[in-house]
Amino acid sequence: MSHPPHSILDAAPTRVRELLDCAAAETLLWSTDDLRDVFDHQWATPLAMDLGGLGQAMAEQVETLAVSKQLLLRSFGDLLEHERPPLALLQLSKEFAKRCLHSPHSTIPHDVARVLYFTTIAAALSRCGQRISSLSDARILEGIAWSLDCDWLAEKARTVLRSGQQTLTDRGRQS
Repeated sequence: MSHPPHSILDAAPTRVRELLDCAAAETLLWSTDDLRDVFDHQWATPLAMDLGGLGQAMAEQVETLAVSKQLLLRSFGDLLEHERPPLALLQLSKEFAKRCLHSPHSTIPHDVARVLYFTTIAAALSRCGQRISSLSDARILEGIAWSLDCDWLAEKARTVLRSGQQTLTDRGRQS
């Protein structure tokens, strides 16, 4: 029996393993331009749209927090770029990103979810002076560095990530 050229049956075993691995397969599905577009869309997505999907009680809490103190935090970008975002809203955003990161049926690519996750943690550290993750400083710094290496990442997100990175670095020097 002959196989068409470039068939999966002709591929090296390590390549077949890569294709079967969901994370590796996902990287083959999304181009740099695609990831940039998805991230930019997610940055502008209304918080209530994604965070409200966590349940009715969460939807009400998101709406209350998003308009509290006349902040009018409509999007992830509004929240993450705000100089004093509500910590509870950052925690909900982190949980949303974490769920997307760990779900095989995520509504956004896992790389975008990972960047959103670490950007949210960075915002809480630098803008609120609070930790919203049980990850070690080393793991957070590693995640921030990975995120900053994404060539599709918008400069606005890089600014938030760098501020979190600086906060952790400064804390490490004081210890």
